[in-house]
Amino acid sequence: MLDAKTEHRLPAGTKTVGMWLFLAALTMLFAATMLAYFIIRSRGENATATLLLPRTLWLSTAAMLLGSFTLHHAVVSARRERQAQLRQSLILTCVLAALFCVVQAPALGQILVAHRNVQSSGLHLYGLVFFMILVHALHVIGGLVGLGVTTANAHRGAYDHENYAGVKHAAMYWHFLDVVWLVMYLGILLSSG
Repeated sequence: MLDAKTEHRLPAGTKTVGMWLFLAALTMLFAATMLAYFIIRSRGENATATLLLPRTLWLSTAAMLLGSFTLHHAVVSARRERQAQLRQSLILTCVLAALFCVVQAPALGQILVAHRNVQSSGLHLYGLVFFMILVHALHVIGGLVGLGVTTANAHRGAYDHENYAGVKHAAMYWHFLDVVWLVMYLGILLSSG
């Protein structure tokens, strides 16, 4: 039994294994969503319908990709004990994540308007696409919270070349969201007619 002075420590790498399990669970969620999209897309009027997505989604795609680059740079900076570069990279990633959300909001509004305009024809693809993009955006918002905590910790000097798991986990999560966005967005674009 542990007394009040003994600190309980997790074995090294436990948090990273937990992150991999979390990402595996999210992979199943997004894979199931994409499978549902392609099944619904292949049936009835949905098979021949053309979807017109807002062009601003390309800007959010660029923000996601740049965010992956800046977070990779943050991990490298932490490993090399470049504290100023680490903090700058994390702040820039937070800005890019916020930009992603800001760009997504009006795009989601446009998709809802398109859904309302074609809903009476029996085409419900815009509603499904809205849902898929919204779920991804909510995960980005969650990631932004984690990035904020990681950035605050970096400003307190919590990371160095031996202890940078928080930065590494933030990068793992962001890279995951990046891949999911690319697969989802390109899958929708390529199937949209």
